[in-house]
Amino acid sequence: AISDARGGFSSPACVAGHPLLIEKAKASGAAVLLIRHAFHFAALWQDVEPLAAKHGLVAMAFLNSKAFVAHWPGGLRPLYGTNPMAFACPRRGSDGLSQEPFVFDQATAMMARGDMMLAARDGEAIPQFAAIDASGQPTTDPVAGLQGAQLPMAGHKGTSLSIMMELLAASFTGDAFAYEAADEENTMPTQHGEMIIAIDPERCTAGGGREAFLNRVEALLQTLEADAKAAEAEGRSMRLPSQRRFAARRKAEEGFEIDEALLATCRALCD
Repeated sequence: AISDARGGFSSPACVAGHPLLIEKAKASGAAVLLIRHAFHFAALWQDVEPLAAKHGLVAMAFLNSKAFVAHWPGGLRPLYGTNPMAFACPRRGSDGLSQEPFVFDQATAMMARGDMMLAARDGEAIPQFAAIDASGQPTTDPVAGLQGAQLPMAGHKGTSLSIMMELLAASFTGDAFAYEAADEENTMPTQHGEMIIAIDPERCTAGGGREAFLNRVEALLQTLEADAKAAEAEGRSMRLPSQRRFAARRKAEEGFEIDEALLATCRALCD
């Protein structure tokens, strides 16, 4: 399936493409949705979480962006995007599917671009090996890193993943590779390609369908949760992906507080 955003935001194009993706995945066991000509400025988890929570599908999303990340080892200039990927796997709930599936959303760069921009705004240092400055030297200064190049996570392994994201997100959609979009204005959104893969456990699980699949999912995740609970009792943090976001979502339903400076910034953007 193909959803053409026609230069608009990714999210509406993704929502428009989901019904056909779901239909095809449940009919054949697996399906692919390509999103073309879109501008992305939202978190990638939202493109896959509903597929798991509402429809019981395993889903993966791959996205490329403007060139911000250098090749490692040896690279100096930005060649790849921060190229996030997201994964969602359904879990069993008390009355069917859990509304809190296993989900992660992460960049293939050492840091998300937005996190580095926030560090620059707040005057905070960034981790070592997250960026190099304009002369190619490692830096913990986010301003220098933004002017130079970010680095992939896990060294050469992150480089491999970055290349994979470029191939999946841009080759199939025909959208720009990161280096081809490098000359776009930094103040403008990044046009990109996106690939979403959906797999139906009912049709693809060897024996037992969705229930057998969920049994195996819960066997692993409940084991991890038990270990995490034991770690917490000993004062160690062993948080699983998405747990903090789900907790924050539940808390936000009761209302939340923001500081005056952030509120003033939000109001200024609305003026």
